[in-house]
Amino acid sequence: MGFWQKIFSGGAATLVKSVGGVLDDVITTKEEKLTIEMEIKKAEMAYEMEIRKLSVEEKRMYLDDTASARTMAAEVQKSEHASGLAKNISPILAILTTILTFVLFYLVIFRQDLNAVEDKKEIIIYILGALSAIVTQIFSFYFGSSQGSSDKNSMIQRQMEGITKK
Repeated sequence: MGFWQKIFSGGAATLVKSVGGVLDDVITTKEEKLTIEMEIKKAEMAYEMEIRKLSVEEKRMYLDDTASARTMAAEVQKSEHASGLAKNISPILAILTTILTFVLFYLVIFRQDLNAVEDKKEIIIYILGALSAIVTQIFSFYFGSSQGSSDKNSMIQRQMEGITKK
């Protein structure tokens, strides 16, 4: 569920029920009620469509950001004017972070003297969690994400095509 869906989805149903309750008290004929119900349904559908558009746009912005980071890294690698440090800092940091993560995992699992220190155990676990998340991002950046990401991209593209046709 996207950011915009979380914000707007909760109040829409309550609002529609409240308006429906007031309209039942004011409108007396069945034709008037059917007309109003149809208008409310149209408004609900338009609202849901707008939420979907915002959700798709949010996903597109995220994917564009990822693509621009990869493009920037490729441009730095191709540049004749970039220094050796500029060309290699990202891979060096990625390798060092990955090595540090695996060394810390090894120490936590196999070192008995480290396991005896109870007051630092929470700090170590927190650091390992943060490093694990960073390593996941590093692998996603350098090796691409899974097939699910490719499927997600094609799904977003189909949704965008469906929205623009309507």
